[in-house]
Amino acid sequence: MFVLGFAFLGFAQRSDAQVLLGSVSGTVTDQSGAGVPKAHVTIVNKATNIQKEADTDESGHYTITDIRPGTYDLTVKTSGFKPLTQTNLTVAANVVTTADVSLQVGAVSEQVTVEASTVTLQTEKTDVHTELTEKAILEMPLNQYRNFQTLINLVPGATPGVFQNAIADTPERGLSTNINGTNRNNNNTRVDGAADVFVWLPHHAVYIPPAETIQEVNISTNNFDPEQGMTGGAAVTVITKSGTNQFHGSLFEYHQDQALRARQFFETKANSPRKGKSILNDMGGTFGGPIFKDKLFFFGSWDGTFERDNRGGLQTLPTAALRAGNFAGTGTIIYNPSTGNADGTGRTPFANQTAIPIDSIAAQIIALIPPTNVTVNGVTPETSNFFSSATQSLNRNNFDGKVDWNRTSKHTIFAKYSAMKSVFHGKPSLGQAIGDCNCDGGLGDFHSFVQLVTVGHTLTLSPTLVVDGNVGFTRMSEYGKTPDFGTNIGLDVLGIPGTNNPSDIRDSGMPFFFVNGYADLGNPEGWNPAYRNDWSFTSSHNVRWSHGKHQVSAGTDIIHHHLNHWQPELGSGPRGEFDFNGGVTALNGGANPNQFNSWAQFLLGAQDNMGRSEQFIKATAKEWQFGWFVGDRYRITNKLTATLGLRYEYYPLMTRDGAFSFDRYDIATNEVLLGSIGGNSAHLGVTTSKKLFAPRIGLAYQINDKTVVRSGFGITVDPLPLARPLRGFYPLTVGSNFSGVNSFASAGTFSSGIPIICCSNIDISSGTITLPGQALERTTGPGELKRGYIESWNLIVERKLPADFLVSVGYVGTQTVHQFADLNINAALPGPGSSALGQPLNCAVANAARTACITPAFG
Repeated sequence: MFVLGFAFLGFAQRSDAQVLLGSVSGTVTDQSGAGVPKAHVTIVNKATNIQKEADTDESGHYTITDIRPGTYDLTVKTSGFKPLTQTNLTVAANVVTTADVSLQVGAVSEQVTVEASTVTLQTEKTDVHTELTEKAILEMPLNQYRNFQTLINLVPGATPGVFQNAIADTPERGLSTNINGTNRNNNNTRVDGAADVFVWLPHHAVYIPPAETIQEVNISTNNFDPEQGMTGGAAVTVITKSGTNQFHGSLFEYHQDQALRARQFFETKANSPRKGKSILNDMGGTFGGPIFKDKLFFFGSWDGTFERDNRGGLQTLPTAALRAGNFAGTGTIIYNPSTGNADGTGRTPFANQTAIPIDSIAAQIIALIPPTNVTVNGVTPETSNFFSSATQSLNRNNFDGKVDWNRTSKHTIFAKYSAMKSVFHGKPSLGQAIGDCNCDGGLGDFHSFVQLVTVGHTLTLSPTLVVDGNVGFTRMSEYGKTPDFGTNIGLDVLGIPGTNNPSDIRDSGMPFFFVNGYADLGNPEGWNPAYRNDWSFTSSHNVRWSHGKHQVSAGTDIIHHHLNHWQPELGSGPRGEFDFNGGVTALNGGANPNQFNSWAQFLLGAQDNMGRSEQFIKATAKEWQFGWFVGDRYRITNKLTATLGLRYEYYPLMTRDGAFSFDRYDIATNEVLLGSIGGNSAHLGVTTSKKLFAPRIGLAYQINDKTVVRSGFGITVDPLPLARPLRGFYPLTVGSNFSGVNSFASAGTFSSGIPIICCSNIDISSGTITLPGQALERTTGPGELKRGYIESWNLIVERKLPADFLVSVGYVGTQTVHQFADLNINAALPGPGSSALGQPLNCAVANAARTACITPAFG
């Protein structure tokens, strides 16, 4: 994909390899424009009084690296010239700030003071990035949850951010976006150095710092620095606020309610005389200051979000006549599936179309469905005849604390702790019949607790040699229960065999009944309940050496993800599912099945598809990601700078905790192999590449003091954790699926229920087990698992305009090679007849379920 960007970004500056820190670079000249060698340059942080210094080289150039973000005063002194101070120089994370100085001949006692420019040209680096300052985050419009990610919509090449998953999954309300056409799972967010990724939903950050705690955000989107890896879309670096020598704080309250919003489309005055409740309060405060001036500082905050939001809409329920089996006036003929041929031909209609037989279990379910409540001219329509609404609730509290310690003038240390705790409640739309949630996703109660810890330091060994590093830890714990939790409604109340698990309360509740053309009945959330406990560890360490025209950097980057889940959502969920698509009561060769055929099929209790999933072993995944890099920023001339870098990454194959280390499906034998059991190797013949080299190269040429041309090329590696696609399949979780032999045939009845295919006492000691014929499976193939990579390149012209405006016109390109994707290796072959009989694995090994293989699908 290619993106043409044209941006006016008054807050954009140049990106530097030091992701959490910044640099100041410039040239000291005399009035003739000649470089001044051996001038002494000092910068002092105005808030904490910490200072760093350097001397200019023979050409008058200097660089000061590893500077904490903030506002500084820069002073230049040398004999024979007046000292000069630039005030209010802004240093940002992952940015090189240019501060060129022109000295005047004069005495040392004659001081010159000037104001630093608010914007500078990007003359030394070739990455593409956007800088979000504290001012931008606090003063520009954010969404209702005051999420800084809203402003990523302004980044060239970014698609609008969306709430991609249920609010129960993501109470932080993280936004998901694609950058320059790359997969949204490739984005990588770090908060003060700690990896901030939701392992199960990697397109989301697991912790969103409140807007009032953020000092700045750097978003790199193309040709990253060599330090930046494990990402392919956007590398998002969030720096949170620190304390200073002055006590400072804030109190805030943001309020929204239904009086301030318009009605929803279906929320008319006729069905809702009063608007549904819609109240959101975001309140809190911050406070920071010195513990010991110039030495030790603190910053803390609390942010509380409390939402009560009415959600609802129109749905279609069967009319009273249809619930009684009366199809007169529908214009649809209901055919008797017990007549005619197996392929649906030759069927005869029911003799009495006003009294279609009703299964006793179907009758129990019908009794739970609320009556229709919408009429048109006094008549109940066949569609959109039921309106319901309910109020979802979210209570969320964020706590943040940070301590900064200037241990010596050459060694600084920081530590940060953040926590988020939330409870979400979503109500069903159909009362006792449950149905879809009148919410943003998540029936019942869902509890979440997220923690983030990071510690970092910077040590200046000499004016030209600096080391820095940080370690981080994030942990996410979630559990949720649906409103039908605790009672085996399918098995004990309705009496449907094969639903629920009498020995495990986590499988309790009401099955899902999908009747094509009507509102969902029962519990449609097969992913819920869920019990999750995931964590990630980050360790990054860098060294930088400045020598002449070179600034050389090297370092390591390590991430470890650990997933722990009980969530049997494969296929149909732990309570079971029954589908009614209408073919069973239609005639093959006649009119196409419609909603009335589907409802008649439900009345007969004759599903055409059904399934259930059950978990027997906790789903776990342990995954390491390693990166090493070396880079050099080479100032060839005062106008031309080259950036050269090479990154090497290694992604060992994920492993599991517990009974076996890995699992893989053998297509030839229809067996699942288990690692480290029965003489099997740990990785079962699956390997990962050890050749993931990622070069980075760029050139920046400054035409004059107002114009620069830049171009660069880089490669990054797809960082997708395999825990996402390979979380828990057979034998950890068994997801069964049963379908009729064709679209006109029944897969069974309510009274026969869902067949039990296995597996509570399965013997895995041999390391080889047969995959049941109806079990769902996803697997890697044998041999090397190719991990994809992203190539990115850019050509940009940047011009500085009056009033501190920067205009950038650029061409940005990306190409993803060997992107991960699913390949259904048991897809039915095209042609007439049975879909099941057309499945290659069903023909070969009697496996009619969907079997996916993780494979690079492109390139």
